[in-house]
Amino acid sequence: MSSPYKIRIAQPNITEEDAKAVYTAVKEKFLSGTGPYNKQFEKDFAKYVGTKYAVTVNSGTAALHLSLEALGIRDGDEVITTSFTYAATSNVIILQNAKPIFVDIEDETFNLDPTKIEKAITKKTKAIMPIHYAGQTCEMELINEIAKKHDLFVIEDAAPAIGATHKGKKSGTLGDIAGFSFFPDKNMTTGEGGMVVTNSAELAEKCTVLKKNGASKRYFHTEIGWNFKLSDINAALGISQLKRIDKTIEGKNNCAKIYDELLEDVKGVRAPIVRSYNKSSYMIYSILAESNELREKIKNSLEKNGIETRINFPPTHTQPVYTERFGHRKGECVISEDVSERILGLPIYINITENEQQLVVNTIKEAMK
Repeated sequence: MSSPYKIRIAQPNITEEDAKAVYTAVKEKFLSGTGPYNKQFEKDFAKYVGTKYAVTVNSGTAALHLSLEALGIRDGDEVITTSFTYAATSNVIILQNAKPIFVDIEDETFNLDPTKIEKAITKKTKAIMPIHYAGQTCEMELINEIAKKHDLFVIEDAAPAIGATHKGKKSGTLGDIAGFSFFPDKNMTTGEGGMVVTNSAELAEKCTVLKKNGASKRYFHTEIGWNFKLSDINAALGISQLKRIDKTIEGKNNCAKIYDELLEDVKGVRAPIVRSYNKSSYMIYSILAESNELREKIKNSLEKNGIETRINFPPTHTQPVYTERFGHRKGECVISEDVSERILGLPIYINITENEQQLVVNTIKEAMK
């Protein structure tokens, strides 16, 4: 199907090798989530990230959901997280009958602000679940210090951050357990899919059982679980995509550098700020306008000219279901709310051309006249 946009916000990079890998997996007829490609994908991914274990699942949402259940977080427990993210981050907490406690973000990186975490900790707090916004890791050393002090688990929502590093350490290795997403807008894709990573044999085994309806072996159920398995076809695509992930991240960083240079003299908008000790995976490239009116003007102009944009993100706590069912209101996370009114994601993917990026920025400049 054709897109109404001539420049999309994101675009999966599917090669002939990827197609051949999927074709081979289909022909070999190991189609379910218990086939050899799943096992190989888990082995390859754990090696890449630097953890002892990896468990394939059918989405990044499932990866976080299993992480919570494996840690025993449920039924009134509290999890400190951010509202400035896709709703799946906090939805899975609620699905565990637990409670998300929203803490505001830093105004530079848009990541969970560690200086605000301790005030939110209560006797019911069991974990901190930060997300690495846009592919830049959170201040994980500080977060881990707080977690250790209060005997809390740390669950990384690393959905956008495969290959990102914090002081030389890769995302996914910075907490007790982490979840990745392989949705088509991510830097590597399996179509739909995700991965849990951890250094704990116990947690990995628990996730493996839970994703198979709680079965530790065929028709022997030791847990109440879900069908969160990844098909072997998707796993085959993941194996192929993972082989060039570093090249993909390098390409995304080059795209970001071009945008940074093109936007340098554009007053009224701010390019992403990446701290010197972090390497971002740039799953998203978001600019921050000085006002909502300017953001809307830029957004409308870009889309009128066939350039797709995205608002990453409207705060979760202001979503209708969160206000109607859980009583959340504006004013709870003022920085998140302010940033959401001014932020705008620009197209970024490995095959975007410099001319296309120039067109994006020229359209922004024209809109600001």
